[in-house]
Amino acid sequence: MSKCYIFGSMEVNTPPPAIAKNDLIIAADAGLKNLEKFKIMPNYIVGDFDSLQFTPEGKNVIKHPIKKNETDTLLAVDTAFQKGYKFFEIYGCLGGRLDQTVASIQTAAYIVKKGGNAVFIDGSTHLTVLENNSISFTKKSQGTISVFAYSGPAKGVKLKNLLYELNNAELTPLFPLGVSNEFTGKEAEISVENGMLCVIWDSDNAEYKIK
Repeated sequence: MSKCYIFGSMEVNTPPPAIAKNDLIIAADAGLKNLEKFKIMPNYIVGDFDSLQFTPEGKNVIKHPIKKNETDTLLAVDTAFQKGYKFFEIYGCLGGRLDQTVASIQTAAYIVKKGGNAVFIDGSTHLTVLENNSISFTKKSQGTISVFAYSGPAKGVKLKNLLYELNNAELTPLFPLGVSNEFTGKEAEISVENGMLCVIWDSDNAEYKIK
């Protein structure tokens, strides 16, 4: 299934996995520097270019005004949706300023509401948002994983084969019950029947699948 890779301006030190021929690559503003470092040519370069401090040249450049409502990452996401892509891996958009990280969480939720899914990646840290959906992990996965209700109560939450399990639980945004869980060396699954979950895991070797 074709995927869109978006690179933001935060430093990315590890190149993405092999990019398939039909995948889409977008640089969001100074994310172009990350792609140049890995010698990856983007299909599109999108943004207001205040971070890059110059406007690139080429037919694949989509320039927006600095005074706008959308972040450069969100503009890149909308560009991908217009091209028919709805599955995303997004690099260089976590860490750094806390407000930008919160914006990335909201962007993940925005993607879900438009019928897609996204995983934001910063080194070993991964973040996704689920709505009435599930994510599974292979038994080789190690490290920590946290689950938070997002945008309201999350009902029918199941955490299977993690150190701390839940079955048909309700999580709310007002109490961090799902923080600091751990993989156990078994195939694990997180699901929510009604509501949204923000799932964050810190692992170099976690293999996952969003349904």
